[in-house]
Formats: sequence, structure tokens, C-alpha cells
Amino acid sequence: MEQRLLQLKQILTYLVDIPESEISSALNYFKSASFQKGENLLSEGQICKNLYFINSGLTKSYLLYDGKEHIRQFAAENDFVVDLGSFLSQSKSAFFIQTLENTETLKISFEDLDKLFNSSFSFMKLGKVIADRSTINLIKRSVSLVKDDAKHRYLDFIKERPSLIQRVPQFMIASYLGITPESLSRIRKEISG
Repeated sequence: MEQRLLQLKQILTYLVDIPESEISSALNYFKSASFQKGENLLSEGQICKNLYFINSGLTKSYLLYDGKEHIRQFAAENDFVVDLGSFLSQSKSAFFIQTLENTETLKISFEDLDKLFNSSFSFMKLGKVIADRSTINLIKRSVSLVKDDAKHRYLDFIKERPSLIQRVPQFMIASYLGITPESLSRIRKEISG
């Protein structure tokens, strides 16, 4: 547990300068949570009650529509994973968050995170940084799905998340890119060509 908290502390202090006294007391709010491969952290229709920090492992966030998964996000080591809309509004989620590997996390509840934000300007600032990053990534992804061709989206994915290429099945990467597995296969052949 100590090592997991140290890993989280490094990421938090990298994002925002937080006084040592505040970070030490804040870490008490985080609880260890382990998940087996294929386990859901969140299911459609549930309220997202926790924000997770991934110490090790891998998750996917997806929407189920017409019997097909539409993958929105992958999260791995040192990433935060949450359905931000459901979490912030405490309303039912349209998404699933599922592990792709055995995953070790630290989680904080909505209520405890709210207490942190209200007790510390540094953590309020941290919350803004995390929400801003999430919003910017969502906007970039939305624009890319409309403007960029599939090859460009795949090359961006390789550049931004190179460690995931070997860890995520190709059909899931295709879903994330909004293309068929066959199209992704053609693009990969063209690139390695």
C-alpha cells in the first residue's frame, strides 16, 4: 500500500504543487482496490461513485450500443479513470469501465474528494487540472474522429500511447479509432509496408 501511495503522491505533486502537510492528510482518503481481468469498475446505469488511480493494470471505458462496444478510453499505469459526467453529477452512467488486465488501484469516493476540494485550495486546483485535461482530451478525440482519417488517428494513438499497442487487442484499438478491425489491419500493413 505504501508504494502505491508514493506512486500517487508523485503524480499529484507533478500535476500541482501541493504542500507536504496537505498531501499527507489527503492520501488518507484513498483506499486500495484490486480487480481481476474482465471485472467492471462501473456498469451502465450505475452512478460513478469513485475516481480511480491506476497503480498497475489496464482498463477500457466503453458504451454498449446495438450490441457493439464503442470504446471511449483506455487507462493504464498512472492514469485516473472515472466517468466524469456521472461522477460530477452523481447521475447514472451510460458507460462501462472494465479491466483488461488484473488491475491495482487507489480509489477515492465522490464525498471524500469533495471534502478535499473544500478543505484545500491546492486540491481544488488539482481537480481543475484533472477535469481540464479530461475535457481537452475529449475535445481532441471528438475533433479527430470527424476530421482525421483512420491512418492519422492510428498514428496519433501509437505516438500518444505506445505501450498499449502490445497490451490491447487489435479489435479494441479499432473500436477506439472508430473503424473496423479489417481497416486497422490494412492500415498496419501499409505502415509497416
